[in-house]
This record gives sequence, C-alpha cells and structure tokens, in this order.
Amino acid sequence: MEVDYLIERLGKYLGGIDVEKVKASLVQSSDAAFRILGLDSEPVDVSALECRRVATFLEVYKEEEKRLRALYRELKALGISPSDLETLRRRIKAAKRNVKIYRDMAKRCSSQVSIFTSQTPELQSSK
Repeated sequence: MEVDYLIERLGKYLGGIDVEKVKASLVQSSDAAFRILGLDSEPVDVSALECRRVATFLEVYKEEEKRLRALYRELKALGISPSDLETLRRRIKAAKRNVKIYRDMAKRCSSQVSIFTSQTPELQSSK
C-alpha cells in the first residue's frame, strides 16, 4: 500500500526508474514487495495488518494535531506573541500533512479495516 502510494505520488520525481515496470513486478510477485519493504517472512495477511497500521497512524497524528492546536490556543491566550509560535505552527502543519497522507491511504482500504474490526470478538460482544 505505501509502496503504491509512493509510486503514484512521487513517480514523476524518481528520475530514471521505470515506475510502471516496478508496479508490474510488485503485482506479479508478492516477494518483490516484501524485499522492497525489507520483510523476510512470508505474508500472513498483509493487507489487513497494513490497513490496521495505517488506521493506527491516522489516529496518532489526529491526536497529535489536536494536542498541538490546544497548546497553540493556550499559549495565544496567555499573550505569547505570534512570532514566538512559529515553530509550533510548523509542527501543526506537519501533523496536518501526515493526517492527510494517512487519510488518503486509509480511504483505499477502509472497507478492509471495517471488515477486520467487525471480525474482532471483543468489539462484537460490546454491541
């Protein structure tokens, strides 16, 4: 998933790399994707695990953005000058960027994540 995302977003900046050839080799052989990602073991259920990981990172970055925004509001209320808050603004922008990236990835596998979470026994017993 992340490799596909990188190929789609950054393919035009990869210079002499034939992006379509890389994509085709990833589709043909699952071993190629594991070599690129640096994984040695056999895949268990990569798509569900990867979608779960993407959803987790999305939540982490959303919480970070929320925390940084609250800090920004608090410091602004204390009367700190806006020029002193520039670094904090940059961190908020970086968190927003990460949220956007992981939201795009989560959209691609949202059905897989919902299927994965609906099969979890703890979640079914609480309903």
